[in-house]
Amino acid sequence: MDHKQKLIATPTCRGQGVRAETMVDGFSNLPDGVTHQILSHLTITDVTRFGSVSKRCRQLHLSTPSLKFEGFSEANLSTLGNRLALLNALDGFMIRRGDVKLQTFRFRSFCGFEKSRIIEWIRNALRCNVEGLDFELGLVDLPLLFQSILRCATLRSLSVEMKYKYRFLTLPSSACFANIECLKLKNIHVVDEGFFRWISSSCKCIKELRLEGIEGISHLSIESSSLVSFSVVHPFQSDPLILSISAEKLVDLVIDWGFQNCKKVLNVTAPEVRYLKLEGNSLIHQKLGELRRLEKADLCLRPGGNDINMLSEFISSIRSVKVLILGEEILKALFQKGSRPAPLDNVRHLCIHVGYMLDDVVPAMVSILKGIPNLSTLYIKSFPIFIHLGSKSSGHNVAYWKLLDLAFVHQLEEVTIELPNGSNGIELASYLLEHAKSLKKMVIVHSPQQSSVERKLHITYKKSNLRAVLEEDQKRGTLERNSRRAFTRERI
Repeated sequence: MDHKQKLIATPTCRGQGVRAETMVDGFSNLPDGVTHQILSHLTITDVTRFGSVSKRCRQLHLSTPSLKFEGFSEANLSTLGNRLALLNALDGFMIRRGDVKLQTFRFRSFCGFEKSRIIEWIRNALRCNVEGLDFELGLVDLPLLFQSILRCATLRSLSVEMKYKYRFLTLPSSACFANIECLKLKNIHVVDEGFFRWISSSCKCIKELRLEGIEGISHLSIESSSLVSFSVVHPFQSDPLILSISAEKLVDLVIDWGFQNCKKVLNVTAPEVRYLKLEGNSLIHQKLGELRRLEKADLCLRPGGNDINMLSEFISSIRSVKVLILGEEILKALFQKGSRPAPLDNVRHLCIHVGYMLDDVVPAMVSILKGIPNLSTLYIKSFPIFIHLGSKSSGHNVAYWKLLDLAFVHQLEEVTIELPNGSNGIELASYLLEHAKSLKKMVIVHSPQQSSVERKLHITYKKSNLRAVLEEDQKRGTLERNSRRAFTRERI
């Protein structure tokens, strides 16, 4: 033990005559709560190393309220013998720990973990009145696992991710998560759609529900008087889906059901929503009501040919929003056939994804900007991909923007532009530098291939309160070079 203690003494401490034992005592004499907070950030292998330092450290590491069975080294997993030794060590740790209160238990499975051991560790955690369980599992009997978990009255948070899809989930009719507040499920095949009715009826205290990659459902219905955050992430959804949500306290709503062509219906009754994110193909039918409390909307939708009227109605329903994020597809759709979106007078922060900022995208941008007269922050995101027809992204100069006389320009305070290829982005930056009288900060992100941007922004301006920043992004340069090479190979 003395040898181990000397190993952790630094050269500086030895030079000052400080003994290694003093350092150990200084750490172990911290309040238990402080030490446990530090240990909660470590994996189980690091926690056990800490426990071998001294008797006091041994007591602390066995009573730590947060455990992470993950982050095992290749040496631990390289051979069958090493894996068996690791499993036995973990078994021994859980036995020595006994029934000491456990707040969170996080586990990541790997090849060589036996199903019986995993379930026994979970049951041990449940006997410790665990409050949070977070698992990534492989070949485990999920219904059997849930039967064990459902009997834990102290459980507040549960996160289950299956490594392999099509793990079937059924629940006994008597099952109840009376005190669960956070439930996250990923890559699970639900046999009975009544599972979601069970969530609505049994999880009376639930505040956060996240469903990702859930298979086997065509109608997902959630009714909750306590739910605050709800998200459905299923970018590869190819089957028809009806999503109905009724939650009077819902604040955050995220729906990402991808760009597969299938029938999707959304019905939402949630008057308190403040953050809304919709991603994927536009809806066959949607009913969101008037979102009067909405503060931030992130819309990356790809509308179909018949969705324009519905899309315009939807934009009208979010007129109270203050922060708005729009994708290129929705910009183009709103601009089709000369349609103009309803005014968005409350928007103060706007982020637009313009793709390559080609000439046909700029008028669509303008149609949105005309309806946002009180804008103070503008962020234009683009893809740094090589476009071989440069003229298609260089058709709108400073003179074009001057003719528009956009109302928001005079009160604009902050601008960030990720420069695409071509000159459209640089011309817009030049215009704003000259005419945005209240501008305080301008950030221009460019690739190494666009290093001449500073010379191109030749406008002379004298604004003592303006901070102009040029950021060179190496990743953008790499993407552009790769796209150039791919285009060259195609031509050859």
